[in-house]
Amino acid sequence: MEENIKNIILLGENVNTELKEATNGLPKSVFESVCSFLNTTGGYVILGANDKKEIIGIKEELIEKIKKDYTTQCNNKEVITPTILSELHEIKIDGKIILYTHIEESTEIHKCKGKVFVRNYEGDFDISNNIPLIASIHNKKRKIFDEDTIYPYVSVEDDLRSDLIEKARKLANSNVKKRHIWMDMTDLELLKSAGLYKVDKETGKRGVTLAGVMLFGKDDVISNINPYCRTDALYRVDDLDRYDDRDFVETNLIDMYDRLIDFIAKYTMDRFALDENARRVSPRNVMVREIVLNTLMHRDITDGHTSRVIIYKDKLICENPNSFRTNGLLTLKNYTPFAKNPTIAKFFREIGYADELGSGFIKITKNSYLYSGKPPIFEDKEMFRVTIPLLRDEKLDEKDLINLANDTLNDTLNDTLNDTLNLLKINPNIRQKDIAMKLKVSEVTIKRNIKELKGKGYIEREGSKKTGHWKILKND
Repeated sequence: MEENIKNIILLGENVNTELKEATNGLPKSVFESVCSFLNTTGGYVILGANDKKEIIGIKEELIEKIKKDYTTQCNNKEVITPTILSELHEIKIDGKIILYTHIEESTEIHKCKGKVFVRNYEGDFDISNNIPLIASIHNKKRKIFDEDTIYPYVSVEDDLRSDLIEKARKLANSNVKKRHIWMDMTDLELLKSAGLYKVDKETGKRGVTLAGVMLFGKDDVISNINPYCRTDALYRVDDLDRYDDRDFVETNLIDMYDRLIDFIAKYTMDRFALDENARRVSPRNVMVREIVLNTLMHRDITDGHTSRVIIYKDKLICENPNSFRTNGLLTLKNYTPFAKNPTIAKFFREIGYADELGSGFIKITKNSYLYSGKPPIFEDKEMFRVTIPLLRDEKLDEKDLINLANDTLNDTLNDTLNDTLNLLKINPNIRQKDIAMKLKVSEVTIKRNIKELKGKGYIEREGSKKTGHWKILKND
């Protein structure tokens, strides 16, 4: 988890990340960010780092007080309404103590001290007086995810597999230090706790949800309710028109995870590499785990298209039905995490298979460089597609691979500055808000970039603010 949080800090503040120094205790403004994440798409609150992506750390004598104050205020209706259950987790990065928490998107609209906040770019915005926007958010939250569709005639005893529920119970228990609450629950209580058995307050309908069926259902029950729960795994090296081997997987998501992992491992080389801490790691295993989880957690589960995993000699392709948001290539710069099936995603995190939302994108990118020295390709279209290069230039040694991985992450952190300069070169009259639109960042970020470029002697302003233009003094 330390590496995940460090990478999130290195990417800086964005729509899903808020960094706070907390040098003198718990910042009061932290709850505006908590409220914003609850009302939008969720995100990380990290204490002990600043908006320059520097890890400051927190004094050890303040840790327990900050953690206690945070938990107390989250349960204080004068601060957060409705109140939430949330706690700060403690880790060490580079010898410095960091506190963090991940806030899930809520199904309700929350207020911070009577005001409604939402997240936009790297800021929290008060929309309390914007009644139409609040109404729009409310309507969005009322929509039911396909995974939450209730099936009142599905029997927990007859239609679900008790062995899979027991497996989930044990996995969740092995993922925590103390005894997991599921260990002392009945199967029905576990389903309710995981959000896989629900009650519709409007109609009174109650029962196992589609997510519960897909995770624990018997194969005949799944095929009857949702025949689109399938993934076609293909190995194509000699026979490119058809396949050399195939596993057409039609079963629950837990067994599907194991079968897809095994199929990919069977036909891809497992190369070991050193990470930046000189530890031996398996980049293939990390990437395979993440792309399989993406296929299971973030597919459009009722779409008629079949998810596919295809292994060629030079690449691995994983694709699944998708309601796209970008309609194009995704990069570390323009990627915004979004859970298409938040209940299923939360379940996989609970049993220790998945990490927090968005971490997989970074892991796949980094480990692709460690594995092949080449970047992965992410395409957000009707089918979400990830392409992983499998062939490596043998001239690259482990140090080269580590440098490529780190340089990619670090370059991404700084490239909005370079992109800003390049746009000014192309059009010296371009407005700051137009730069922000082109780069898909906030105007605050562009103002900061302009100020930094001026301070470093790259540009200067000629003429007035309205009729003048930018003069390029030197190239990057």
